[in-house]
Formats: sequence, structure tokens, C-alpha cells
Amino acid sequence: MGRYTRLLGRPRPAEFRKVKKVITIDVDWHALAVAGTPEGMEVNPNSVKMLQTLSLSNSDVNGVALGKNFVLATGSSDKRIEVCRWESGNGFVPTEYSPLRDHKYTVSCVDFSPYGTILASASVDGNTILWDTTTGDKFTSFVQPGNSSVRVCQFSCRSTLLLTAGDCGGVHLWDVTTRTLIRTFSGHEEAVYAASFAPDESYLVSGCSAGLLYLWDGSEKGGNKPISSFENAHDMGVTCLNFAPSLVTSDGGMGKVCLMVTGGHDHYVKLWNVTLGLQPSITPLRTLQGHSESVMCVRISAIGGLIASTSGDKTVRLWNLNGECIRVLEGHDRFVTSCGFSPDGKLLASGSNDKKVIIWDLTGSIELSDDLVAPTNEFSLSAGDVWPQYEKLCRSRMLQEENGVLLKTTFQVPKVDFNSCIVIGTSYVVAAASSSKCVYAWNLDTEEEVDITSICSHKYAVNSVAYCPNRDMIASASTDGTINLFNLQEKLGGIYHPSGGALRVCRFSLDGTYFIAAGDDEKASLWNMETRSLIKQFEEHEAAIYGAAFSPDGQYAVTGCVNGNIKLWDCIDNSTVSSLATHEAHELGVGCCDFSPKGLGGAHGQHRFLLATGGNDSLVKLWHVIVGPETGAQFILIQAFTDHGTANVMCVTFAPSGKLLASTAGDKTIRLWDISLGTCIQVVEEHDRYVTGAAFAVGGAFFASCSSDHTVKVWQLQGSLAHDTAAVETIAVEHMLSKWTIEDVVNWLAEIGFGDLGHVFESNEVSGEKFADLSEAILRDELAIDDEGVRKQLLTEFQWMKSLGMNSGRPRTGNVVTITAPVEFFCPITHDIMVEPVSTCDGHTYERAAITEWFLTGKTTSPLTNIELESMTLTPNFELQNRISEFLAQRLSS
Repeated sequence: MGRYTRLLGRPRPAEFRKVKKVITIDVDWHALAVAGTPEGMEVNPNSVKMLQTLSLSNSDVNGVALGKNFVLATGSSDKRIEVCRWESGNGFVPTEYSPLRDHKYTVSCVDFSPYGTILASASVDGNTILWDTTTGDKFTSFVQPGNSSVRVCQFSCRSTLLLTAGDCGGVHLWDVTTRTLIRTFSGHEEAVYAASFAPDESYLVSGCSAGLLYLWDGSEKGGNKPISSFENAHDMGVTCLNFAPSLVTSDGGMGKVCLMVTGGHDHYVKLWNVTLGLQPSITPLRTLQGHSESVMCVRISAIGGLIASTSGDKTVRLWNLNGECIRVLEGHDRFVTSCGFSPDGKLLASGSNDKKVIIWDLTGSIELSDDLVAPTNEFSLSAGDVWPQYEKLCRSRMLQEENGVLLKTTFQVPKVDFNSCIVIGTSYVVAAASSSKCVYAWNLDTEEEVDITSICSHKYAVNSVAYCPNRDMIASASTDGTINLFNLQEKLGGIYHPSGGALRVCRFSLDGTYFIAAGDDEKASLWNMETRSLIKQFEEHEAAIYGAAFSPDGQYAVTGCVNGNIKLWDCIDNSTVSSLATHEAHELGVGCCDFSPKGLGGAHGQHRFLLATGGNDSLVKLWHVIVGPETGAQFILIQAFTDHGTANVMCVTFAPSGKLLASTAGDKTIRLWDISLGTCIQVVEEHDRYVTGAAFAVGGAFFASCSSDHTVKVWQLQGSLAHDTAAVETIAVEHMLSKWTIEDVVNWLAEIGFGDLGHVFESNEVSGEKFADLSEAILRDELAIDDEGVRKQLLTEFQWMKSLGMNSGRPRTGNVVTITAPVEFFCPITHDIMVEPVSTCDGHTYERAAITEWFLTGKTTSPLTNIELESMTLTPNFELQNRISEFLAQRLSS
């Protein structure tokens, strides 16, 4: 066992063509598998029998999987996932929550996590959903970039990663715990129907309909290009592949060799040596012939080295690792699409287009009356068995975060379409512009209407509504060409668009200094809200303007019109009304735009911002807007999102943190985008017609949406989405720092021992918002502080202060921000104020990330008492989280 010989220049079979010549290893995989098979688990091909036939689906069965504790899952073309458990006397029977229904189209693949607590289902609707196998609850869903069909999904051996692949040709890696896309591997030009992690989950292999096999390095140091490839692996395309989960040996050097099996439309099953390490390669081993139609699925059992293959010839074939077909299983009436071994190797399930699932007994000794026992020590809490614990932790985290977005309430006004919405300050009132010539508002605490219709009425439909927190002022713009100004108590007056033409959009600058409105007359009007006087009009557009937004510093505005152009304007320089830059943004017209509230910084007088636009071409686009003395003004496209299909994008809006973007469209959905990853992380589907607008709350983790279905809906953001959005503690501190004077900054420098730099900050007028955005680039380029050590120490002190100044015992004096908070707000591990508090089974509360890392190191004791914990379940402490949020929100409002 384990004996192998290094062969150089080994002749290649004629049907294979390698991309490059590599050193190959001759491994007796069959001997390795037999030697590792537990006594009594050897497969006698003559004893294999049909144990049970299940008719669970109303359509083709496309995927089957067997998980630990004898749980069966199937996915079918009727959009459903059936989940069954073994029951003594009856065999597999549907669970009380089966079937699972949340996919819109065919379910193409199902897979259990290694410890059986999570089920993944992939669909041609572009979604991969994770389910709790205990309750049937939906944990979360991953949206395939581009919303393309998903053909395969698989968990890594340690449950922490999930791969998906499909029609777009990309292979995507997702972090299960954080629910984020962490890597996309691009290289295939055709649909990927086959993909699998190697036994070392740092590597994976994919195969496409063009016959290409690619080997990828999935580690953090790996890139996004294949590290090895093989052309024409199957003449008519690769349909499936799988690794032997426990068969790994050395290549005689620093690498290791794994066994892989593939299937294709050429009717062949093929075995491969996959070498991982310094000389990665995919090397053909042998070809297994026997099927007379396309091979549709291949699997290798974890025990006994048994290969199962299914085919369009209606059969399941069992092979040993020497390439010998040891049994042909017949029982299906049509294509056999899928198969899966049980983790203990005793059972095989096969699914077919005949709508049936057949359970095969590979031992010949199992009866339906048996009480099958799952493997022991499944969730050991010993320090030596970390990964089952970690999967439970992953599951716990997703349960706490639920689906990310929860519908909080719905407000409906019959026969009234809503065109735009806002969330008003910290009073938690949502308001919406309507087709009934007024603005409606509701109090979210009481869920009662706030009657403001009498103080904001227009002659025609209200198309846009905006809110200015600094002035506690609401503005509504109408088809009648007027703008009403009011708050929740009284009307504050009005301003008038010079031409009287229909208005489509209005916005306040973040600080409330400026106000812009634009519409059908192809002009955008800019007002100074201190004097409520019209400053100037921007008149270069040649079509109706539907989008307008201010840069976060209020110095610039962007407008977009229905001929597809976006234009950048200077709001401060009254000597010019000409646009600074113009760009063809959307082929069929611009419908909306918004600046991120967080600027991108800049050096030597340059301003850089992030802009989002939405258009009638169904695209959401992200742009860098750059204005500088050397570069001039320019729009640079950095990403385009296609997930809204063919529907007009009607609204784009950033969350206060700038990390999250919401877009709404005619496809009746709201999509939430992670800006740093450039991916859609949540699709919200509750509206019945076009979703015309959305708005985030400033001080709370929720947002509102409005629609032509006569409703305004309010959504609670949960888990990581809430923190990406609200970022309450960051907002509070930055808000307070933005109020600092130059004297405050100089006093702070003196206190931390850098008083000699006071004149530098003073001469460069570093105060307020500029100080709140202090960065390495500002210190180096604008303030010319050349000493790297000094810059580093300054930034360390600055970051310490931005964390609310509560980690150090040193007293702070003068105007420096110091907030006294209850001790229970702080994590015992990090000593920082908590963002996501969770409680362990002994009642102590920690920051989730900190206690997670504690457990990941193998510890199963309490960080506070050092006593062994009975379980590692983490329970969200929502009560404490709400208290912390309220505490910080109060500081923000004050």
C-alpha cells in the first residue's frame, strides 16, 4: 500500500491531449482504497440490491444527495427540494417541512455540508439557497453574479466554503459564515457543469461544455487564473466530476496526488491523477467504457473506493478503481441524472427523469425495518475535533442573521402609486411621494399615518421627495413644476422651477446648503437654501432629466437624462454654468443616480467620489468621479451590474456607511450590493409591481421601499447587513469630529505629544470634515509629513480616538471626544464597545467575531471563567445590541 514509482516521459493515450508535459505518478489507488476500508464494509457486487423506490417529485429529478444521519435531499424541475429522513420500518420518508419551495425555476443541484446540518440547493434561477436541515428554515441565498443559471454547488470539506458554477463560465467561492463572495475564477468560455473541491479544499477543479478541465488555487495567495489545465478532457464536453474524498498520497516531493473521476457526453468515465503543490497538473489515468449515452453524474464513495456513474442509457454503473465495471444497476425508465453515496458508504441514491429516486443497498444486508445508526462523535466538543464545532458555529451565525432582510411593515393606500420615498431623521417616519398629488407619511413606532397631506398638496402627481436632516425640512417636487417645503408639523414655503415644467427629481446636499431640482424642460435648477434663492440653472442636457445627486462635500452635482448622458457641475463657482464633464452612461437613458456619502480622498487638490447610476438599459453602474487641477473632471466606469435582467432601474441609493447600495427596478425587486466586493448579496421580492424608490434610515438598520403596487414597505436589516448599513458608532464619532475647529485639532495634537505639528495642520486648515477623514494620503501628500513613523503614530492615535476613546486608561482633557458608556457595552475579550453582541451558554456576552476566533483556536472553555462550556451555541443579545445602538444614536442626535 502506498507504493508508487516516478515515471518520466510516460506515453499518453491517444484520446488525451495534455496542455504541457508533466511528471506523472503511478499510484495503485485500488490497493489504497481496499487497505483503508473498514472490516465488513467491502462491497460484494452480487449483493447490491434495490432497497426503496421513492416518487417524490412531479417532474425530472436533477440532483440527489445523502447526508449524515441518513438524510436524503432531491432537487427537481418542479422547483422543489424534497428532504427525507430514515425511519425504521418505512425507510426514507419526507420530513414535516418538506418540500422546500423558494426557487423560481428548475433546481439543478443539491449538496449537504459535511456534517449534515446545512443543505445547499442551486437553481437555474441564479440563486443558491442554504437551508437548515433540522427545521427547514432558509438561512440565506447567494445570488450568482449576472444572475446566470447555477448548475453545480458543493461545500468544502470543512463546511466554511461553498462553490457554485454555471452558465456564466465563472467558478465562484462563497464564505458560508459571512455570506460573501470571496473569489471568482474566470477562464471558461462555455458553461461550467462540473466543479469540485479537492480533498485539500485549497484547490478545486472545474470542467465545461467545451471539454476543458481547469485546476485552481483557492488559497488566499492564489490568483484568479488556472494553475493547470487539460484540453479535450471529454470530446463533447465535461458533464460531471468528483474527487475521492480520502485518497491522497505524496508525489515524492513537496506535493500530493489526488484521484479524480469525470464524465462526459462522449459516454466515457475517466480517472485522473491531480497533483497539487509546486508542480500542479491534471494527468489522465484510465478510461472506463461501458455507457452507451452521455454520462450525467459520477461519484466516488468515501469508503471502499467505489465509483458510481449514471447515464442517459438509464443505468447506474459501479466501478472499482482499477477501472472494472463490477455491476450494472437497472431500474429507472429514463435518463439517470444524478447519484450520491451515504457518508458511511452503505447506501447509494440515484435520481432520474422518470421522476423517481431509487435507494440501493450496497451491503446487501439492510432492510427497511432496520434502525440505521449515524456515525458516532458527530459533534464532539473536544479540542481535537474543531471542525464539527465550527460548522455548528456557522449554522448558529446564519440563524442569528436570518435572511438578512426582514419585512417589518407594509403601508397601503388603494389606487395610489408611489414614486419616491424617504426616512425622516431619527423620528423613524417614512414618507412617500404619490400619484395622488400629495406626500403620505407614517410613524414606524405606532404604524399610524402622519397626516401631512394638507401641508404638502400639489396640483398634479408628486414625483420626488427629499429630506434635509440639518434643517428638518422635507421637499416635494411635482409634475406641476412646484416644490413644496415643509416638515411634519407645518408648511415652510415653496420654491419654483423657472420654466414651470414638470419636475422629476429633487435632492438636498448633505449639509443642507444646496438644493437641486430638474425635469422635463431639460434644465436643472440650483438653490441656496440659506436664502432660498436660485443660484443658477444647468442647461446643457437635450432630454428630460430624471437623475440628480450631490457629491458628499456638496461642491459638485451630477445630473442624468433620458438620452443617456450624465453631466458633472460645479455648485460653488458661480462664474460658470458649463458642465465640467459629460459621459454617455446608459444607452437607453439614465433613470437615477446617487453619490456614496463617503468620499474616496485625493491628493494635491484632487477630489474623488464614488457614483452609482441606474438606467433604462437595466444596468446599475459604478463610477469614479475625479476632479483635479491636473486631471480635470472625468467619469471612470469601474463596474456594471446586470442582475436586474431586462427591467428599467428606477432608483439607486447608498447606505450611510457607503458600503451598501440598494437598487430598485421594474422587475419588482430590490437588490442590495456589497460595494467592496461588487456583488449582489440580497434580493428582496415582496412588491407586486415596479419598485420605484428606496431610502435608508440614517440612525437605524432599516430601509424603506415604494412601488406602483400602492404600497410602501419597511425592511429590517439583520446581522452583517445591519452593521454594513447603519455603522452607528462610526457615524456618531465622525459626526462629532466633523464639528471640530482648528483650535480643537491643535489642542489634540498637543495632548498626544505632537504640538510641534500644530502649525502644519493650522496652515492647511485641517478641521471639521477634513479632520474626520484624516488618512495616510492626507498626512503624506497634503501636509507633507515625510516621517513614516510619525504618520503611523498619528494615525494610531486618531484611530484610537475614533473608536470612542474607551480603550485607554489615560485621561483626556479639553475638547477631545470622551464618552462614558456602561461597562456591559464592552466585549470582555477585545475591550471594545460591541457591534454584534452574542451570548454563550453560560450567559456571558461577547463580540461575535471575538468569541468566534476564540472557538476557532480549539478552545471550548469560557474566556471569563475558563470553565468548559456545555455547548458552543451563540445566541444574539438583541436587547443589548438595541441599547448600544440607542446610546450611540442619542450621541449622534445630540
